[in-house]
Amino acid sequence: MTISQKLFADCYDLLNQLVEWRIFSYRQNTAGQAAGLVLEIGFGTGSNLKYYPDSVEITALEPNPYMFKKILDRASKSNKDVTVIQGYGENIPFKDEAFDTVVVTLVLCMVSDVEKVVSEITRVLKPGGKFYFYEHVSSKSYVGMRFQSFLNPLWSFITTGCNLTRDIERIIKGAGFDEVKSRKFTIRFGTPISLPNVVGVATKIKNM
Repeated sequence: MTISQKLFADCYDLLNQLVEWRIFSYRQNTAGQAAGLVLEIGFGTGSNLKYYPDSVEITALEPNPYMFKKILDRASKSNKDVTVIQGYGENIPFKDEAFDTVVVTLVLCMVSDVEKVVSEITRVLKPGGKFYFYEHVSSKSYVGMRFQSFLNPLWSFITTGCNLTRDIERIIKGAGFDEVKSRKFTIRFGTPISLPNVVGVATKIKNM
């Protein structure tokens, strides 16, 4: 456990409040569509909890132990079935084909190895299972890419690891899913600077 982890946990909900009014619909399009046994990677303080259907059983995989009390308090108030596990997406501590649904929202920008996390997601999904994702991604324009590359070192330091330059959609589409449906869009926060985003669902190949 580190001081940066504690500071991030303390500030997490405040930071979310600054953007939540712009992204709640994408939480509905991801967590809100989950079914069955659900794994959410990078659970934070539980911002997605209120969007999950009451029928699901949620496993929260979260590396930051300072988040746990907030997760459990929020879960208790929401009457949702949540099990909290400390761990990382690069090494998911569950057997193959354990979950019907995996959810990540604004997490793959922060992990150490995106390809490894997506590989682990495919491993723990049941055949035909759904992987719902919402992430900010690298810009496709030359100016946008240059700006993101310039800003990324400072941004990553301030946010304890968030990266602006990852082509997450390409990684997911290259991971061997049976089908990937995604939609790209930009979000502006009252400035000329826009943030490219992607929301979608990937379906694991069913056993033949």
